[in-house]
Formats: sequence, C-alpha cells, structure tokens
Amino acid sequence: MQDLQIFFSVVGQILSLDVSEVTKYQWKIFQGYGFFILIVFLVVVLYAYWFHLYESEKKGEKDYEKYANLALEDGIDDGILEKKRSA
Repeated sequence: MQDLQIFFSVVGQILSLDVSEVTKYQWKIFQGYGFFILIVFLVVVLYAYWFHLYESEKKGEKDYEKYANLALEDGIDDGILEKKRSA
C-alpha cells in the first residue's frame, strides 16, 4: 500500500508542476507502476482493435482477405478492391 501512496503522491506532484522534491526511489516506484499501467492499456487497446476487425468482417462490412491477398497477387491489370464514396 505504501507504494501506491508514493505513486499517487508523485502523480500529484507532477500535476502541480513541483517535481523537485521527488526522490530517486519515488521515481523508480512511479516508473514501475507507470510501465505496468501502460502495458495493460496497450493490451486492452490491442484486443479492442482485434475485436473491431473481427466484428466488422463477421458482419460483412469489410473483407480483410482481399487486402491480405493484395500483397501476394499484385498485378498491373488488377481491378479496384472497393469503390470510394465521392464527396
């Protein structure tokens, strides 16, 4: 619990723009928790993006298989994958 108190006190000092009194030990605690929070946030974003792609392909809105084959079967006479809406 003491580490969380240190983390939140460093956050408070950063928000008040007074970081001159933060010790090296407090910075290490802050960096450790900050790294963990960043990794958890990135994992959540990655899975949300994967779920978005999965759902849009399942609903038939997009066919990502066409885009995957584009890199493998790229010819000069190939057609347009999808038509864009004009403004």
